[in-house]
Amino acid sequence: METLPTIVTLLIALSVASERLVEIIKGVIPFLNQQNQNATQEGWRRAAVQAMAVVAGIVTALLARSAITDVVPKAWQSTSGILALGLLASGGSGLWNAVLGYLLQVKDLKKLDVKARTKK
Repeated sequence: METLPTIVTLLIALSVASERLVEIIKGVIPFLNQQNQNATQEGWRRAAVQAMAVVAGIVTALLARSAITDVVPKAWQSTSGILALGLLASGGSGLWNAVLGYLLQVKDLKKLDVKARTKK
């Protein structure tokens, strides 16, 4: 349980970095940054942004690989583990902030439970 908050924190950092990369690319390519009135074109634009988010997450994880291997368990240090972290990071920082909040609440509840048991 100790490493789980560390991994989630790492995923938040990767998510934020990959989101920045996506925003930079969207700023350079106007088609990606402007919503379309045409539903079909808007669907293609959204799909392109999602695909770009996945690529940005993977690129970010690969670029951070040397730092990541110092933090994550051995199982996540392989190329497939780094790719998985990149895919998870592409989910967005909002999702991972919520996950981290839940994990910290679980940790706090466990501490309270341990305190209550030691008082008995």
